[in-house]
Amino acid sequence: MTKAKIIMIDGEKYIHCPVCNRLVQLFDVCECNWENTGETNIDGGPNKMTLKEAQAAYAKGQKIY
Repeated sequence: MTKAKIIMIDGEKYIHCPVCNRLVQLFDVCECNWENTGETNIDGGPNKMTLKEAQAAYAKGQKIY
């Protein structure tokens, strides 16, 4: 599994969401509704969709769940 690049801001850890690329706190839910786990290719985690499904849905303007 690939670790996301962690960015430190004011002592807090952030990553770029692997679905929409927004900056979001590590282990937080992004505005696109993807729960970031700190690993870019984790499937079977807290998200119901796989990362590939979520990326495809986001590209089509569909809901991420």
